Amino acid sequence: MTGRVFLRQLGRETRGARGRLAFFALCLAVGVAGVTAVAGFSGALRSGLRSEARKLLAADLRVEALRPLPEEAAQLLAGRPGLRTTRLREMPTVVLAPGGTAATHSQLVELRAVDGEFPFYGRLEIEPDRPLAELLAGDGAVAGPELFSRLGVGLGDELSVGGRRFTLRGILRSEPDRIGGAFALGPRLYVDGGALDETGLLARGSRVEHSTLIALAPGAKPAEARQLAKALRAALPDPAFYRVETFADGQPELRRGVDRTERFLGLAALLSLLVGGIGVAQTVRAWLASRLDAIAVLGALGARPREIAALFVAQIGLLALAGSAAGAALGVALERLLPRLLSSFLPELPPPGFQPQAVGRGLALGAGVALLFSAGPLVAALRVPVLRVLRHDAEPIPVPRALALALGAALFAGTAAIAALQAESWRVGAAFAGGLAATAGVLTLAARLLARLAGRVPRLRLPTALRWSLAALSRPGTGTTANVVALGLGGLVLVGMLSVESNLQRRLQAELPRAAPTAFLIDIQPSQWDGVRETLTAQGALSVDSVPLVMARIASIDGRSIDELVEADRRERRRRWALRREQRLTWLDRLPADNELVGGRLWGDPELAELSVEEEFARDLGLTIGSRVAFDVQGLPVELTVTSLRRVRWESFGINFFWIVEPGVLDQAPQMRIAAVRLPPGGEDRLRDALAAAYPNVTLFAIREILDKVVAVLEKIGVGIRFLGIFTVVAAAAILAGAVAAGAARRAREVAIAKTLGMTRGQVVVLFAAEYGLAGLAGGLVGAVAGNALAAVVLRRGFEMPWRFEPWMALGGALAVALVAALAGLAASARALAERPIEALRHEG
Repeated sequence: MTGRVFLRQLGRETRGARGRLAFFALCLAVGVAGVTAVAGFSGALRSGLRSEARKLLAADLRVEALRPLPEEAAQLLAGRPGLRTTRLREMPTVVLAPGGTAATHSQLVELRAVDGEFPFYGRLEIEPDRPLAELLAGDGAVAGPELFSRLGVGLGDELSVGGRRFTLRGILRSEPDRIGGAFALGPRLYVDGGALDETGLLARGSRVEHSTLIALAPGAKPAEARQLAKALRAALPDPAFYRVETFADGQPELRRGVDRTERFLGLAALLSLLVGGIGVAQTVRAWLASRLDAIAVLGALGARPREIAALFVAQIGLLALAGSAAGAALGVALERLLPRLLSSFLPELPPPGFQPQAVGRGLALGAGVALLFSAGPLVAALRVPVLRVLRHDAEPIPVPRALALALGAALFAGTAAIAALQAESWRVGAAFAGGLAATAGVLTLAARLLARLAGRVPRLRLPTALRWSLAALSRPGTGTTANVVALGLGGLVLVGMLSVESNLQRRLQAELPRAAPTAFLIDIQPSQWDGVRETLTAQGALSVDSVPLVMARIASIDGRSIDELVEADRRERRRRWALRREQRLTWLDRLPADNELVGGRLWGDPELAELSVEEEFARDLGLTIGSRVAFDVQGLPVELTVTSLRRVRWESFGINFFWIVEPGVLDQAPQMRIAAVRLPPGGEDRLRDALAAAYPNVTLFAIREILDKVVAVLEKIGVGIRFLGIFTVVAAAAILAGAVAAGAARRAREVAIAKTLGMTRGQVVVLFAAEYGLAGLAGGLVGAVAGNALAAVVLRRGFEMPWRFEPWMALGGALAVALVAALAGLAASARALAERPIEALRHEG
């Protein structure tokens, strides 16, 4: 076959199949839109982070720790000409507003004390628009608008912070280094660093986060920032205690969060595309079934099998590119909407520009999925014998079992490779493909079982619409299996995500144990405890639990230094997240009621300084009974031996620790006390007012307030979760519509027969709606069951939380899938419903 003949024949095939294969492109477009939107938005966000890195950091370098910058590092900075530095100190605390008009006179805030120029890059938006240093001079303070409204104060009013009076001089509107939507314990409050030293907040053991901001000479290159960061890390005596960031890193934690989110959303969008792949396979199979005569004629005219295959592969490729291009255009439009949906979670960045790599990824994945899922139907159709030219009943030769297995393996490998590309991990790609294959297998078995049951249900006494639907489900060649699998996957994503969101919100918002504390108190100095306890009694506290607290860092485990352990984890690609975190230690004579000993004995060896560890935390660190753990307790080395393991019921909301030390070992260590109290309804505000007046350094956290904030964040995230679920259901509906359109001739004949028997068009619409709705309901129910199973695994293993089946959500999800399926099927049947019976019957004849 010459090139001219090939192109002419390609054009003929394309013209003849335009209407039927429109849904081929639609199936791809929905999935490609999701892939393009996610990739484009993530790329634009990373680009914005790089371009605005200095503003987001407010400096060229930033050094953070729970301790001041050591003298060695300070001298290094002082010895470099042209450098400017600013010190920030941040801590949660309670402020008192005696003259406020609100019912409560105290408020938890996030205090930030500034010594020097701030910020070096970007700007603070303050009303009135005056320099921060001018507003904070002396006893000035600047606060977020929430503090003004909650305390009923205004500009010029006074606040008491740690026993010292401050005057409110400005309203803070935005900060360059604070990400929008970041979880905050309370409104921000700025004061001068020198004034903070005059308060009573900086007692021994108080939790203060220290930051040093560094500005290089104007026009400094990223290499200079990295060089100084390297020198700083070398100068720090305990580098594990400090975090050094440069503007060249571009907010590394935020970038890692963007990467994780892109992988998750990318795989969810890929699932929509793969669901579309099922529709592609179904549409191609129906299309090629109508072209068997043409394939036989081409073979009889001398076309070789590979030429015929190239002809149809080229057509599939062109259609795939057309569908992918439409999906990419839709994805670019969605990419513009995502910043608006997620604005409360993101920093203010320049508007996203066009992301060609995202469009390229969408086009490549769309074409790849189309060819991958078309391979099986194409191979089967090309086995039609030339004899069909003479005998119309000559069917294609069955595909050998070995070839069918090879095609299945290729489909699995291709899916895994595409998923690995999206997740940037072969392990995740293989797991995704395996989970998808297992789910599709279960849905396939369920679909076949449903078809068999539908064929055996007695129908004589059933309504006409239901009899029609059952007959359609059980009839061969109607695509029941593919439709149920596609709709089931859509229902799985929708119900699974909604179940996770609902269980998390209910757990956080409604299932706080009755005997759980209602507030926590931190930063209590040991000398203050007696007075604080009397205040709690006076405020009607129903229960009080208090323990000492010591902050420490792990220095070594079984003789291996922390640096050696971290390097070993990096080589072995493990993530023992607890190695570098700040550790909180306490000591107790006996275990609380919500702790259960699961190994060893508590304080049973008088020769050892003993340590009890929570069992899962011990597993993360590789600890067993007998392990030796050396701690750096704020400069004091302490070595302890693990002699017991515990299981903790964290959902009790009591005071619990990963580490509990034998009494007497840490008595002389720098310490403070924390307390968990249960108060009568509304008692938190009264207690906060009383503590702010008598013990200003003590900070009270109301559990219900914190849970409400977490739930509010979850509700915002839930918008995106529901969007992803609905997106996948839409892809499944496109598949059903494509299957219906592919069988348009059969549908038209069924409509003609029904009308000839006396049915009106409205009655036929009811029959079709019942058929498609029943298929959607079947797929939705199976998907809802699988989605709940997925949610149970995620909650129990990922969040270590109990899961509760919510039948109304599962049924609602299944009904939603059924409704979407009915609407999609009717839309695709519109042409068949409008055709006159005589035309359909003549055409059939």
